[in-house]
Amino acid sequence: MYTSNDSNTKNLTKRSISLTPYSLLLPLLALLLATLFLASLPTPTLAQDPSYDEVNDVASQMNCPTCVGVNLADCRTQTCEQWRGQIADLLAEGYTEQEVLDYFEARYGTRVLLEPPAHGPTLILWVLPVVALLAGGIWLGLIMRRWNQAKPVTASVSTEPGLSASHVSDEYLEQVEQDLDLK
Repeated sequence: MYTSNDSNTKNLTKRSISLTPYSLLLPLLALLLATLFLASLPTPTLAQDPSYDEVNDVASQMNCPTCVGVNLADCRTQTCEQWRGQIADLLAEGYTEQEVLDYFEARYGTRVLLEPPAHGPTLILWVLPVVALLAGGIWLGLIMRRWNQAKPVTASVSTEPGLSASHVSDEYLEQVEQDLDLK
């Protein structure tokens, strides 16, 4: 009874141990396909801290909340340092420059932006200089046109006999000579 089982076991062992070239090809093909599949997957990128220049690019488009006429990138107050840190955090989270500017505008109003948006009540800040230049150009054109249309003044020469160099009195000439000689 054990002998028949032993022979079956030996036959099974021989079959499972014997490797053919085709039996190695299937696992290699599976490994190749798995590698290609994993290589095609997008690699996750870790959030990197934004560079000093990236933070200053955004900060240079904003006003300092405490100093008048100073942009956020140039100001060294504690508030500006905190805001630049907040800009760096937002950029590290994946916000774009415009999204960071929109975030600060929503939180603090348009006064934080160095250039006010060209819509709404601040539109007049963009339109008024253009209108003033056009009005000044028109006014200057009208003034120059009037100057060119003014009647020219002509000199009139009289033909009547009057005083000439030959008619200067001798007394006058003597007086001039005395004054020049200082005698």
